[in-house]
Amino acid sequence: MKQILITGGSDGIGRAAAQLLAAERAALTLVARDPAKLQAALGTLAGSGHRSLVADLSTPAGMSLVAKHIDENRYDAFINNAGAGIYGRFADLPLAQQLDLMHLNMDAVAVLAHHYLRQARRGDALVNTASTVGLTSLPGTGVYTATKAFVGILSETLWWEMKDRGVYVMSFNPGATGSSFHTAAGGGKDTFSSMQTPEAVAQELVRALRRRSRPRVVSGSMNRLLVFFSRLLPRKSTINLMGRFSPATAG
Repeated sequence: MKQILITGGSDGIGRAAAQLLAAERAALTLVARDPAKLQAALGTLAGSGHRSLVADLSTPAGMSLVAKHIDENRYDAFINNAGAGIYGRFADLPLAQQLDLMHLNMDAVAVLAHHYLRQARRGDALVNTASTVGLTSLPGTGVYTATKAFVGILSETLWWEMKDRGVYVMSFNPGATGSSFHTAAGGGKDTFSSMQTPEAVAQELVRALRRRSRPRVVSGSMNRLLVFFSRLLPRKSTINLMGRFSPATAG
């Protein structure tokens, strides 16, 4: 039975991926900061042997707790998925809130990836959840976009560094996804007019994890088109276009 660790596993993409992997008879360990949501997520998983770990990965204590857990437990795959966002113009948002976001989206990702890869064996896999906007930029989400660009570039370099050891690393880049993420970030339920469901995104993640063929995977045909055309346009035009349609820059 494969052992798989998922951070951000109580909601959204992480929870949906856990359900798919549990159906394939994997044993899941889910990490999140809300005990009630974690227990609810565990209750949706088929099979047995599933566990949960409560940790706030935006804090040094939370990072240390999960890093220690990784050091002491063996996992065949790690989906490094915890993250958050915040909508608003950079200069108008509290700096402390944006720094907390950086700790969660970058520091925690790097710390936990390092602990996992130090002991990873041939055949193991690490998935770091980045974002389509990390490949294009999205005004009104400046710090979030920058953190996801960091995750994407880090993951691609790790793919190269680990491939000769037989360890697969993937940068997984979803677009707007219908979950509590957008409400928590300060947007509405329908912040974006077109969103993939967490289940659809998770299916692409699990499929890509099974194939292990590319360092970067972008979920959703519309998101792949967005990334493609953003590279054809001059950078200034891309930024202006994204800013015009960003729900976070209204007003």
